[in-house]
Amino acid sequence: MEKLKVSLIGAGSISFALGALQDMVLSERLRNEVELEIAMMDIVPEYLERTYKYATDMFTAFDHPAKVWQTINLEDALAGADFVIVAIEVERYHYWSQDFHIPRNYGSKQIYGENGGPGSMFHTLRNLGPMLEIAQTMEKVCPDAWFINYTNPEAKLIEAITKLTTIKAVGLCHGVVGGIYQISDILEIDINDLGYEAGGLNHFGFFTKIWHKQTGEDLYPLFKEKEAKAHRLADFDHYGLPRTMYHLYGCYAYPGTNHCGEYISWAGDFYAGLAMQYKYNPISEQLWQKGSRTPDFIYDATLNQSLYKKDGAPSSWEDEVAHWTEEAYIFKKENVNVSGEDAIPIIEAIFFNEEVSLKAVNLPNNGAIKGLPDDMVVETQAIVDGTGIRLVPMTVELPTAVIGAIHLQGMIHKLMIEAFEEGSKTKLMQAVLLDPNAPTYYQAAAMIDEMCEKQKDLLPLLEWK
Repeated sequence: MEKLKVSLIGAGSISFALGALQDMVLSERLRNEVELEIAMMDIVPEYLERTYKYATDMFTAFDHPAKVWQTINLEDALAGADFVIVAIEVERYHYWSQDFHIPRNYGSKQIYGENGGPGSMFHTLRNLGPMLEIAQTMEKVCPDAWFINYTNPEAKLIEAITKLTTIKAVGLCHGVVGGIYQISDILEIDINDLGYEAGGLNHFGFFTKIWHKQTGEDLYPLFKEKEAKAHRLADFDHYGLPRTMYHLYGCYAYPGTNHCGEYISWAGDFYAGLAMQYKYNPISEQLWQKGSRTPDFIYDATLNQSLYKKDGAPSSWEDEVAHWTEEAYIFKKENVNVSGEDAIPIIEAIFFNEEVSLKAVNLPNNGAIKGLPDDMVVETQAIVDGTGIRLVPMTVELPTAVIGAIHLQGMIHKLMIEAFEEGSKTKLMQAVLLDPNAPTYYQAAAMIDEMCEKQKDLLPLLEWK
């Protein structure tokens, strides 16, 4: 049998590493048709060890012959790899809370700051150095391997890798699935009966076509009728902005308010949970000081919490994450299920040269979405086979206003790459001021200086030039 090596970089990640490992252990082809090797690497030994223990317990329980090993050495993990799955983040919520609050303190109206808005630019710059280190190491020790990425900001990072290295890279996100669940909910039609075409920018995509798989019926007329009857405030923090965008542009947006809203300046009216994001009391708490807590992360305004802590229950977001993490790493064979993510199906399609269709991946456009630059990373449907991954052109053009908003982000992508390469705060400021959620000129300069100081341990060295 042929050998197949898959490297998990950021193996301490709960969200994607465990899912990828479960998908591999459940794959009959990876059990019976290859000699599978899984190398797991992380810079935090204790996170790596807990994932390794889970993996060895699981592969043993399934009597799986794969060779599974761990290392903190990046080059060792990557040497000879066929596929590299990457999900990295350092002190995720600590720095995300800075990405959210500090730009808003300087006048930005951004509502989230993960993938869009001024906050996302610092998120990009923190992750871009390590991402390029991975890709550049791959150029030395596994130049033909595919870089399969789950790290955000997805589009900005994949564009940088494709432009600054020779590595084949693709970005994956399940946001389109969240969007089609919303459409299924509104239509009251089973999600498995829905066909669709969708695309745009990661976390800012639109459904250009919806149809019934069994009959081929165009479902947008029915969607218009049903959506008009639906309660205006139902699940508002997820549905409110996509429904408004449907009224405005004629096609439904995905994945939801707090992601789509990062790319526009008027999203705040449709996000009731905005005031709850990373909630803290400025009178009694000083954020990001030694010994201070990371403020609670609230995804939306539907939080249902008891007023007082119950015995044994988590008392804060940090406690809740710790509790959830502990539970996730308790191996139970009956809890092992297919994740629904696309990394392992992509690996199988390429390695065994079998054609598979995917509803959304992030790759350079190359004409797939009309009106956008060919070298800009976009998100839309794709075909995967032994030759690789290629986008399938959208058959319905996105609205002009949507193309304009996405094209603007493409220019920000370019400026972010230039800021990183040149070590330039000036280029970063150009990108900030181009963003729809930009503060004023003076506020932007002060914000950049503060963020660069607070995040200096992870950001590249940037100077005014």
